Amino acid sequence: MLRPWDPRDAGQLRPPLDDPAVRRSTSPLPPHAWIASQTAEGRHAFAVLRDGAIAGHVVLKRPRPGQWEVGYWTAAHARRQGVAGWAVEQITGWAFARFAMASIALIHDVDNLASCAVARHCGYLLDAELPPHPSYPQPGHRHVRHRA
Repeated sequence: MLRPWDPRDAGQLRPPLDDPAVRRSTSPLPPHAWIASQTAEGRHAFAVLRDGAIAGHVVLKRPRPGQWEVGYWTAAHARRQGVAGWAVEQITGWAFARFAMASIALIHDVDNLASCAVARHCGYLLDAELPPHPSYPQPGHRHVRHRA
């Protein structure tokens, strides 16, 4: 299930936010501050729940006018169970139905093979290899999914 983040989720967030795999792609903030950051303008962020527990995070963000990106992380206990692909597919369908956009990008570190697999599974085609820059200090892949 997807639902907006709630301040009451902070108690469940410490393990995922301390996970090195999650820390590579998210801000190093305490749980309450991290949740507050997800409600920033231009962001549509959701907790991914499985059996009532936080299994991950998925976000649709607009880093610049006319550009949209999807991002996500999966809690260690929920990896390799299809959670990320399901969440990315859900937010992608919702985004195309709700907003007038031509495409959505999914960006990840070039060595993150699991994210490459999630992108391909969800119909995001590899569009470019990206050089490092402040938001992404490692070389990356940009995958794009176009509106059907």
